[in-house]
Amino acid sequence: MTIKNKRVLITGAGGFIGLNVVKEYVQAGWSAIALVHKNIPDELKKLNNVEIIQGDVTSEEFVHSLNIEVDIAAHIAGLASDIGSDETFKKINFEPVKYLCKIPKKKFIYVSSSDVYGIKDFNNADENTQLCEFPKNPYPKYKIASENWLRENCPVKYIFIRPAAVWGEGDKTLENRAVEFLKISPFIVHFGKWKGKNRWPMANVENVAKTIVAVSTFDDWDNTAITVIDSEKITIDSYYRQIAKKYFPDKTFKTITLPLWFGKSIGVISTCLSNLLHRNRPIFDPTFYAVHHVSSNLDFSSKKMEEILNKAYKN
Repeated sequence: MTIKNKRVLITGAGGFIGLNVVKEYVQAGWSAIALVHKNIPDELKKLNNVEIIQGDVTSEEFVHSLNIEVDIAAHIAGLASDIGSDETFKKINFEPVKYLCKIPKKKFIYVSSSDVYGIKDFNNADENTQLCEFPKNPYPKYKIASENWLRENCPVKYIFIRPAAVWGEGDKTLENRAVEFLKISPFIVHFGKWKGKNRWPMANVENVAKTIVAVSTFDDWDNTAITVIDSEKITIDSYYRQIAKKYFPDKTFKTITLPLWFGKSIGVISTCLSNLLHRNRPIFDPTFYAVHHVSSNLDFSSKKMEEILNKAYKN
């Protein structure tokens, strides 16, 4: 899949997902404008056909000063966390959508989250699943608010990309938290009825990047949402055991299952302390929201993603 003479604007280009998306666009032949908030990765500097601009997309003045015209705007920048204030999430994850929509373009790609469906037991849920009415965390709350705003106000075609828990080379968030927990725990701990056998929704960053570039190239999926999740299913227990094998090969971990109410109690303490101290990362795991995540069967369908990737990358 190659494209000539097309320009794309990518926000959050200095982050884990954003950098991989920039690389995928460039490999497909696009010319990229990479918006980076603070640190510019060396890998990004070495890419051809990439113009790097530093700035803060939460600043309406900055976004309006860009004075650019592109074929696609891919909005990836945002705060992905299970702690933090409502005000912070609104500022970072909602307001910039309104500013970026004013940039001249033909299509707006918004990276949302599979959390918009809610955190409860699912069985092969797809993109037609109703969005959560009462999110337990401001992260999905403002992802849902952004999607709803775009449906009503976006002046061009839009697409919602809803990745599950993103992993891959260069990930410094999800995997690191699992490692930090296993460093101090002699057990792999689960909560509730599933006892670690529930599906843990993983999305390889390569699948996320390829899906974004594919829907930029083809119009078949305009004005729809796509859940990005790995076809191969993995349980929360097997995920932790893979991490344990990778980082602690000489350590044996037993599995214990604690009551869900106990996990929620710990989660409330962690969340409250982390927010009180204005932490960027939880003071300890699990947080209240994380307990819901690891104790729910988050089983979503990858059928639509596979259809897209098969069409775009079949050759």
